[in-house]
Amino acid sequence: MKKVIFLFAIVSWTVLAQAQELNNLRLLYKDATKSEEQARAFFEPLKNVSMSDKPVFVAYKGSGMMLLARYEKLSERKAKVKEAAEWIEQAVAKDPDNAEIRLIRLSVQEHLPKFLRYNQDIEDDREFVQQALPSLKDEGLKAMINGYFDEFSKE
Repeated sequence: MKKVIFLFAIVSWTVLAQAQELNNLRLLYKDATKSEEQARAFFEPLKNVSMSDKPVFVAYKGSGMMLLARYEKLSERKAKVKEAAEWIEQAVAKDPDNAEIRLIRLSVQEHLPKFLRYNQDIEDDREFVQQALPSLKDEGLKAMINGYFDEFSKE
């Protein structure tokens, strides 16, 4: 019985820690576009994320890589953007019904220059996220989505 309680406590703690980590990432993500320093602060907790981690963390890592690409040498930017897009697309492929992942891709695609040609999912993602919003249970995610559409969305 003690082992079961201990195991339950460990699992509960892990779930709470991941939820807190997501909340922290959401807060950092909003400001990550403002400066290189803030982009690096956002990316720091994501640098050890691998493709096998939870898809939402994979998507955030891809978005962080995308943000950092703007501070690379011009000759390296396109390759960095392509790699970052692969991370985001991997996350979407693993969890296509995740509104947070789709919001991440939407925010990246809406704000990238068109010549980079990573903008094919804007309309689908915008519609998906808006339709998912009423049924979301996570209040932090709801606030993030509403904040994005109020402040950043180009439509």
